[in-house]
Amino acid sequence: MNIQHTVARGRTWWRKRAMPMLAMLVLAAAPAAQAQGWPAKPVRLVVAGGAGSSVDVFARLIGDRLSQSLGQPIVVEARPGANGTIAAQLVATARNDGHTLLFAGNSALVIAPLMTKTLPYDGEKALVSVAPVVYVPLAIAVASDSSIRNMPDLLTQARSREMFFATPGAASLSRLIGENINEKTGTRLMNVAFPTSGPAQTDVMGGRIPVLIDGLGGITPLAKGGRLRLLAVSTATRFKEFPDVPTISESVPDLVVPGINSVMAPAGTPAEILDLLNRKINEITRDPAIAERFLGMGGEAAQGSRQDLDRTLRDQRATFSRLIQSANIKSE
Repeated sequence: MNIQHTVARGRTWWRKRAMPMLAMLVLAAAPAAQAQGWPAKPVRLVVAGGAGSSVDVFARLIGDRLSQSLGQPIVVEARPGANGTIAAQLVATARNDGHTLLFAGNSALVIAPLMTKTLPYDGEKALVSVAPVVYVPLAIAVASDSSIRNMPDLLTQARSREMFFATPGAASLSRLIGENINEKTGTRLMNVAFPTSGPAQTDVMGGRIPVLIDGLGGITPLAKGGRLRLLAVSTATRFKEFPDVPTISESVPDLVVPGINSVMAPAGTPAEILDLLNRKINEITRDPAIAERFLGMGGEAAQGSRQDLDRTLRDQRATFSRLIQSANIKSE
């Protein structure tokens, strides 16, 4: 065998074996390199709620701390409307490079896709989990000078006559609570859906609508300031910050509706970026100072993996689907 033949065989082996292996190594290294260079510019955190809503309140706190951790500005942008689906669509159709994220609660991530006939994006597949951030009870509240003093008062009055209740959105977790109270207790609560929390709160405090059902995060400063009276919270146990406020289930057995605010990303965002974000967010929510801030704002800090959040959202879709069917709520 001459040397030219040997060299030719070597070249053939390189093309057939080594080159594909090298290509695989390059492809495997690409996402890691991409994650190392991220974020290369300010990160946009789109909020599925109006300015001042409970979801917006928590987004701004987590965004500030995340900016410090990542070394890039986090631009928090409230995009209310259409039960959170405007914000969700914006993020679902954004570039999946990790520079556009969604901060949303159950209404946008679970309820709206279940109660909306047509969405311009896939409600389950267009967004991927990044990290849970904060558990937020929903609350039933009335104006501070209302004749409704507690949940038994509300149930008695709403059985005897039609009574309006305000919510931030028709396809919302807040509405789901009101409709299920009707189904379980025979009340005649009628929903008035507002585009955001602010106008709903204003109309209840002004006496134009008697009852508000909304996230506790947005209600907390109004309750502490004496402008709203809390009647009940939606969690299984009483909330630490308001130990004298009963749960809804103390008056309406088995009606427990958990709320959670989470960070999501467009499908296809590199896993390395998602994992890095998850780690950074969990570090923030484990900070006792942040946990204390969340508690004072009506929420409880959450931690968990991306897979944990996937399971939570999947379980909630099943739970809320049953509640929607039980209350005979039609898609809109």
